[in-house]
Amino acid sequence: MQTSPNDEVRKFYDDSAEQYSAMMDREIALPMYGKVLALLARELEGLHGPVVDSSCGSGHMLARYHADYEPTRELIGIDLSPQMVDLARTRLGASAEVQLGDMRKLEQVETSSAAALISFFSLHHLDSTDAAMAFKEWYRVLVPGGKILVATWEGQGPIDYGDHSTVVALRFREQEVSSWAIDAGFSIDRCVIDPVDGMPMDAIYLIGSRAA
Repeated sequence: MQTSPNDEVRKFYDDSAEQYSAMMDREIALPMYGKVLALLARELEGLHGPVVDSSCGSGHMLARYHADYEPTRELIGIDLSPQMVDLARTRLGASAEVQLGDMRKLEQVETSSAAALISFFSLHHLDSTDAAMAFKEWYRVLVPGGKILVATWEGQGPIDYGDHSTVVALRFREQEVSSWAIDAGFSIDRCVIDPVDGMPMDAIYLIGSRAA
């Protein structure tokens, strides 16, 4: 199944940016975020380079990482939506560089320069071909031994947005997500499926490593 094109996804997030940010104001404190970000911080000990959020939205994930785990680490946020970029820049201030961009082609990030790349609940906007492309691009930007942290919706078929949107987005099976990471060159350190409070879908959380 084909996902919605970039211009439709961009409009969806531009139109809902303020509501999304207000939702994340509440949800960023959920234990699931702290659990995976704390694990990532431990994995990055001894690695140099920024943490890149390839679809940073309103900047909440980078802001929590900065506040709770590594206040001196360089941060880079990239998002498709200009409205989200504006919100993230306001939230993060001088602690991060935030730019417009596409998670499949991170032109703003040099090869072998980042310690980690995170992607939280944005992979569903790509079909399987583009998702595989994204993992290869994420591998490119990481230093040897660098880490990816990916969270995406588990399942098969489209996500039901109800009356909120006609955007077509997809759920994926754990085996699919792991295979994209492995085919891109990553080794899988951890891949689990966990329920998400208040959501009818489970989430996949994957941590992978680029070869040292």
